[in-house]
Amino acid sequence: MKRAAPEALRFLYFHPVRLPDAEANVVQTAETCRALAEAGHEVFLIVPRLMGASPADCLETLGLVPHERLHLVEEPAIRLKNSSGLGSVWVRLGLFFFLRSLVRRGRTVIYFRTLKDSRLVRFLLLASRLLRVPVIYEAHKLYLDKRQEAGFHVQSLARVQRLERRAITRASAIVASHPLLERTIRDRFPDSRPMTTIQNGVNPVTVKPGAARYDLVYAGSLFPWKGVDICLEALARLEGRTLAVVGGNPAERLEALKERARELGLEERIHFFGQLPRGRVFEIVAFSRIALIPLAAGHVEGDRYTCPLKMLEAMQLGVPVLAADTPALRSFIDDGENALLYPAGDVDALAERIDRLLRDQDLAARLSANARRLAAEFSYLVRARKVAELARSLIG
Repeated sequence: MKRAAPEALRFLYFHPVRLPDAEANVVQTAETCRALAEAGHEVFLIVPRLMGASPADCLETLGLVPHERLHLVEEPAIRLKNSSGLGSVWVRLGLFFFLRSLVRRGRTVIYFRTLKDSRLVRFLLLASRLLRVPVIYEAHKLYLDKRQEAGFHVQSLARVQRLERRAITRASAIVASHPLLERTIRDRFPDSRPMTTIQNGVNPVTVKPGAARYDLVYAGSLFPWKGVDICLEALARLEGRTLAVVGGNPAERLEALKERARELGLEERIHFFGQLPRGRVFEIVAFSRIALIPLAAGHVEGDRYTCPLKMLEAMQLGVPVLAADTPALRSFIDDGENALLYPAGDVDALAERIDRLLRDQDLAARLSANARRLAAEFSYLVRARKVAELARSLIG
């Protein structure tokens, strides 16, 4: 007898950021929700504000095709950090009844992936108990480590430590985005909930054929731990080579990098594109000869937890990757097989490997072919299937 297909799940995915946004966390969230819908599940992606003319327009800006089972919901009330006093009680009550209206008993899961709004996190954990539906927390970092590194005040550190412990020990299950992160959470929180590692994904992307326009490309955010300044210093040691920098967040870092480029006399050899639609980013990366994943040395996120979307996208596009040698990236990369690594923060080593890779076409071709095969293992549909399996086990 043929086994009946399992009933489709309903995911209530809360992400308190405006949509669309080019940041990696927004892209990853939207891609995961789209893949869950394509896998047959019903998904409500609930955000405080939709910036496009329509939900379909928001998805298309992120390079995604709308899906009948993916619903983008604008609900300003989920920004609970903006509400206080007696009014916040009514906001929470309204949000609770809104949430209850979406719940379908026996097949609904609440899902969130950020602790930036502590009130929303506490609300979702409580609402899941009241509504008797599981809640999954997807961890991409340990916020306490990040804030300690940034030098936050001791009182702020204590608050985030309490919140992180609450999320990790009271959610129905945890998804870790990196195996090293899962290991750290298990060591630090022996009473943590059921946990599994589900890494980032990448979808097949096609771009129009074209000649390489830049020798080097960096695509992504510009935070100090990303190490983009190292790319500029290496470029200054390489005569005649060109670099494209795609990304504009945070804006002050973009201006600082432009100023450093002027100091190094690189104005004619470096192009700062700022923030671009995803389709345009893919075109620039695809027609560059090397994709750089620099990562500054000594930053906890880059050292231990990152699973760079832009690295997987460059691999999928067949662009050779040159990356910093960190424990996080060594979990993916075999040096000299599917990418080249260099000691994080070592400008001379980076410049030497850039020069080698640009000159050795056989090496570049081998890295490109092997990287494509590696990227094929990280599809969003695979990611969605693992998320659904975890959710179904909680409901069952």
